[in-house]
Amino acid sequence: MTVLLWSSLTPAQQVALVEGRQVFYDAGCDLLDSDDVFITSLNDEESSDFIAAGSSVDRDIYRTLHGSARLRISRELLWGSQRLRPYHLISSDNINWYRRNLGVFLPTTPEKALGETPAVFEVECFDKLDVLNQPHGESYSLAAGELVIEAMENLISAAGETKFIISQTSAAVTAPANKLFPLSDENTTLEIINALAESIGYRPLFADREGFYRSAPYVSPSDLPRVWTYNADSERSTVSEQRTSVADYYGAANRVIGYNDDISNDIPTIANGGIVELSNAADGPTSIAARGRTITRPIISGTYASTEALTAAVQAALDVEKRVANFVELRVGASAVHGHFDAVRYMDSAIPVDGNFVVTAWSLPLDGSDMSLSLRGV
Repeated sequence: MTVLLWSSLTPAQQVALVEGRQVFYDAGCDLLDSDDVFITSLNDEESSDFIAAGSSVDRDIYRTLHGSARLRISRELLWGSQRLRPYHLISSDNINWYRRNLGVFLPTTPEKALGETPAVFEVECFDKLDVLNQPHGESYSLAAGELVIEAMENLISAAGETKFIISQTSAAVTAPANKLFPLSDENTTLEIINALAESIGYRPLFADREGFYRSAPYVSPSDLPRVWTYNADSERSTVSEQRTSVADYYGAANRVIGYNDDISNDIPTIANGGIVELSNAADGPTSIAARGRTITRPIISGTYASTEALTAAVQAALDVEKRVANFVELRVGASAVHGHFDAVRYMDSAIPVDGNFVVTAWSLPLDGSDMSLSLRGV
């Protein structure tokens, strides 16, 4: 058995493999220490302590902790400190296998199924964001003029984490005013980092499939590259018959207002008195033209470093309102092609639809059975 990296395949080869007439699936799990350093495989040639049947990995981009997993393991671990890295394997010949990691997870103290020999642990896991999703433990302040991205990186480092990739596009941007996060249960380290990210127009922090914390400037879903195409009408389609489509336009807004709420400092870089307004004039069925009226919601506020940062936050809220209107739930063949905030093209004459969607949630069983996807129209 030869194991290669998924990234060694070209995009065309990836499609040919996933949509091939003969596809084999497998999965495994690595044991890591508290610094993500590899300890051992839980399913190497000498042991098979990871059980794919009943194990799964899930992701939801709108949850506070985006990733989660339920893993079945027949080995006692140091649950409070060790970490787990499940991975997916796919092959067309049962000889050359292609691996893609599914994230690094923190195991909770598991349930122990005593009826099996050896005993099997049903382990609920959260992705690495949970390290940061704890009360900060003290008040935190960022002074005007301090570098925002440097502050984000320092907060991650102070939590004992060393693997992060924060886009340096806005590395020179400084806090426009003093910002204080008082001591409270609500002010977790993650909430503070995400507030700083939003202030410069960045996405909230997420943990990628390799265990790196990441954040980058916000990009509207309509401008994201398409990572995959699902064509329910293709003879090679991996889309199953189990799918539903819902179009609910009633609650969707087409106008969003955002304002800078820092009353301690008049920031000249925020235009129009610190207010940014964006409307969806004619883009799709939720637009002002299609609805025949303007619906304003939500009104957002925060402390932003620039007009561009506030505009990005308002655009993100408007993009969510556009996606509320049209979503598809479907099951497709097992594949680890998706990560965090992916955009895809979905084609289905039964709905009918041929358009671009964001994958807002997915669930991948590790026994090779079909995975579920939640798509929202762009």
